[in-house]
Amino acid sequence: MSAWYVRQQGSPAAVSVPDAAAVVEGLRDGNWLATDEVRGPGDAAWLPIESHPVFAEVAEEVAPPTRSSGSDDHLDMNPLIDVCLVLLIFFILTITYASLERAIDVPPVEQDKKGPAPQVQLKDIRDRVFIVRATMDGEKPVVKIEKKDVPVDQIFNEMKQVIASTGRKEMVLDVDKDVPWGVLTAILDAAKGNGVFQITRNNRK
Repeated sequence: MSAWYVRQQGSPAAVSVPDAAAVVEGLRDGNWLATDEVRGPGDAAWLPIESHPVFAEVAEEVAPPTRSSGSDDHLDMNPLIDVCLVLLIFFILTITYASLERAIDVPPVEQDKKGPAPQVQLKDIRDRVFIVRATMDGEKPVVKIEKKDVPVDQIFNEMKQVIASTGRKEMVLDVDKDVPWGVLTAILDAAKGNGVFQITRNNRK
């Protein structure tokens, strides 16, 4: 037997090639796999191409690189984490700004169709309102409820006590333009939580 024969592993059908060079050429061209079996002149049995002494070196050269175990075997979660963080920040900002968009009811005013609306004077409504003022002392916001200094985290409780002791359920809100929006939000949240929906803004001149 002068020819070489190549077959798929375990297959009874074999292809005849004229010499070993043809086997090498077929291996390089991808016609054969390194695991296919070859049998040449003088071979007593079929051998995988990658194990045959004539073709072992060539089979190693054309074999595809094997994946190394380690970091390449796991799914890269970084892009997914980045997207989740962006969505989280978006929802936080959306909820934060939405809390500022509050509908504030003001006392209705009877308007004279032939003239301007009358101005509401504090002295006229003093017996049914309590006053909340928020100003800046340097870099520090100062909140006063009925002239009493109140920490921001105690606004709700202090407002509750004032309402209980005075029976007043309307609020006059006097806020300096430099007061952080977080303080204003805390005041409005406390008012809503205490059932105060009649709020009058006292605009400073």
